[in-house]
Amino acid sequence: MAGWLVHELFVKLGVFLTEKVFLSENGAFCQGEGDNFPMSNRDPFLPLFLAAQPDLRAFIGAAVRDPVTREDVFQEVAMILWKKFESYDPSRSFGAWARGVAAKKILEDRRLRARLPETCTPETLEALSRGFAQEEAEASVQDREKALNFCLEILPERSASILEARYYQEQPVEVIALNARISTEALYQVLSRLRKQLRECVQRRLGLPY
Repeated sequence: MAGWLVHELFVKLGVFLTEKVFLSENGAFCQGEGDNFPMSNRDPFLPLFLAAQPDLRAFIGAAVRDPVTREDVFQEVAMILWKKFESYDPSRSFGAWARGVAAKKILEDRRLRARLPETCTPETLEALSRGFAQEEAEASVQDREKALNFCLEILPERSASILEARYYQEQPVEVIALNARISTEALYQVLSRLRKQLRECVQRRLGLPY
C-alpha cells in the first residue's frame, strides 16, 4: 500500500489508543533451583525484556562507570524485573518500567553500599530517563507505522478501498456506503470492525497484548 496512505491512516485512524533467575551469556533467562513461579504468567516477559535490553544496558552504563559493578547492577535489575513481572502494567512501556526499576536499584546501591559515584544523583537519573523515554517514543512510532503498513498490505482490496475512501480521501460516509452498495449503518460496522482488526494485527506484530 502506498506510503502516503499508511501515514494518513496512522495519523487519522486512532488505532493505537493508547523465583531466582539468572541471565545466561546468550541473553536467555533460566529458572534457578527451588523456584516455583508459574511460567505461564511470564511467557511474554522474554521478548519484552530482550527488546528493552540494549537501552536498559545503555541506561545503566550511563550511570555506572565501573564495568564490573555495571554488570552486577544489570543482572540484579534483570532478576527484579522477572520477579515483579506480574505487577507490570502492559499498557505502559516495558522499557520505561525497566529503567525505573534500574534507577531505583542504582540509588539504593549508592546509599547502602556506596559502590557508585556521587555523580549518580536522582537528578542525573531523571534526566537520563527523560532522554531514553524520548528516544523510545520516537522508535515506537516508527515501529507502529511499519506494523500498520504490513497489516494494511494483507487486507482484502475492498476493505483497503473503504479505509482509503474514508480516512485519506475523507469521503462522506453516505457516499462510501452508496458506492459499496451497503447501508450507512452497515458501513459504520465495517469501519469499526476494520479498526479493531488493524489494532489487533499491529499489537501482534509488536508482540504486545491486545
